[in-house]
Amino acid sequence: PGGRPMRRAVGYLLVALWVAFGCAATLALAAWTPPLDLAAPGRGITRGLAPDVGTLVLVAAVGRLHRRDLVALALAAALGRVAFTAATPLATLTGCLLTALVADGLRGFADLASPPLRLAAAGLGTLAMALWMLFVDYVRFEDAGARGELEFGALDPAAAVLGALVMAAVTAGLGFALWPLFARLPGLDLLERRAF
Repeated sequence: PGGRPMRRAVGYLLVALWVAFGCAATLALAAWTPPLDLAAPGRGITRGLAPDVGTLVLVAAVGRLHRRDLVALALAAALGRVAFTAATPLATLTGCLLTALVADGLRGFADLASPPLRLAAAGLGTLAMALWMLFVDYVRFEDAGARGELEFGALDPAAAVLGALVMAAVTAGLGFALWPLFARLPGLDLLERRAF
């Protein structure tokens, strides 16, 4: 009985590690994919063609674990994700909670392992995270401009949302193809609740 809390703690730390590896993979893939020139030539949305692997890890974990674990799972995912984002830790945590709630809402219809729902969960979970982070960036950008602080150039919301849609579609395709791999990552079995 005393080992159960330790097993769960190790499980959550492994989720954080997998999300961190996923975010690092996303950044590496973004560096190797050509920019998606949606707005103007030369001002491409580089990350639009790279899947959000960190969010896919979170969504797959939500599909495997109990609903009572959502908040702790979002905390673990935010811990892994915060090292690879410029967003504040609280904004990252809120995005992870939002993503987990979207995936859990889809789980209410059927098992997320079914092909149509894993496609929807991966795509909508990524879209929720991307749109939340865009909103956070937009508010921070406007706040910095109002205070006369750092100026990074013009922010094109339409191109950014289109980039988020492309990223969600690419992540949905990856989730559709590799869901069983993400749902069976080492450490998730430590978090499963048993009847006895």
